[in-house]
Amino acid sequence: MDHQNHNFKDDIELDINLHLSRQSHPSSFLFRLSEELSLIGSKYDKYHNHLSCISANLISLFLNRRGEYVYYSLDNNFYKEISRYNPLSISVRKIRKVIDLLIKNKFISNIKGRQNLKNKELSYRSRMKPTDKFLKLIKKNYIKREHLSKIDLEVIRLKNFEKSLEDYIDNNYTDEIRRDCQSYNSHLSRTKISLAKNKTVDEYLKTNSINYKNKNYYRVFNQKLNLGGRFYGPWWLNIPSGLRKFITINGNKTVEFDYSSLIIHQIYSEVGLNYFEENTYSDDPYLLRGVPNTERKINKAIIQIALNCKNFNNLNKELLSLYKDGKLKGRKPSKQEVEKSLDIFKEMNPKISKYIYSKCALRFQFQDSEIARKIINRCSRYLIPVLSVHDSFIVEENNSNFIIDTMNSAVKETRLTSIPLIK
Repeated sequence: MDHQNHNFKDDIELDINLHLSRQSHPSSFLFRLSEELSLIGSKYDKYHNHLSCISANLISLFLNRRGEYVYYSLDNNFYKEISRYNPLSISVRKIRKVIDLLIKNKFISNIKGRQNLKNKELSYRSRMKPTDKFLKLIKKNYIKREHLSKIDLEVIRLKNFEKSLEDYIDNNYTDEIRRDCQSYNSHLSRTKISLAKNKTVDEYLKTNSINYKNKNYYRVFNQKLNLGGRFYGPWWLNIPSGLRKFITINGNKTVEFDYSSLIIHQIYSEVGLNYFEENTYSDDPYLLRGVPNTERKINKAIIQIALNCKNFNNLNKELLSLYKDGKLKGRKPSKQEVEKSLDIFKEMNPKISKYIYSKCALRFQFQDSEIARKIINRCSRYLIPVLSVHDSFIVEENNSNFIIDTMNSAVKETRLTSIPLIK
């Protein structure tokens, strides 16, 4: 096939928690497949989980008719030995061995991955798809959708300084937030969440695919269980923000409300002050005196990055990556313009200027993630579906008053002295 014309965005990632159940039909299928691959005796036991996982992903690809290939990583760091993140004990060495055998025996066709250091957009992971020989074997053994089984993902995740997953010791707090997150996911699993059909959505879907079944959240903590903790995972967190207004819940139109400039109010609250009493120039901290209002987005990026890094070089590097990734558009401000914007912010907010380059953002993210948990739990108690997007929340239009009241209650319970506006 012509790799340049293949839309890699439509392919699905190998799910290392997906496997075939131990019922008679899938067991018979795996046994016959292993014989074809000469994985018999002790080798069958040794490679069983990997063969089951790869087969389940290929079968899921075929049954769901979504994407053409399953892509997978050959990076050893991707497959953690920590059991809570890798319950099937999948390893890159065994993945490579099984895939090589499947290729050799013509059960899959494979595209070898490519790394382009100069242009990441031209890089892609290795990927595979079932051949007719594989599909005939699953039909012969009557493999159906109900034979696919998935181990529940660990919803509480800890990452180290290098952003790799780390293990941790469970305690009362992790047990509680795990139950809360699992309950939230269970509630969403019974909720239909989609995008309304219109020209904007249709245009996006021409070059992008959305897995509407992906409705599970997990929380990511950074270095410690009191840093970070935000909710990640579902498909609506991975679409352009401009498309979120087209989200429907159970077929109904939705509205999104967010805390305006929450981290600035959190910082003012930590020093016992109220932003609105200290800064009379604007209700919006990202509108800077002498800077056109059209620069608000870049002002926000500069200030938020500065709160989570240790010096100007780190700030400039992160800002540059946002432009390279397309998250910020237009002309990148010069170093002098960035420094000027920061100086204006510090002049307008002298009592919190010490927080610049203090790497405090993760600490406040933990606080805002706990605010989100309060909101999610209250909505769940009243059986109101809510979609969390960090510090904003999406609900059906008829629940607008409820979510505003809940958001206001959550910040008051957190005892913020500076209360953010809800917009």
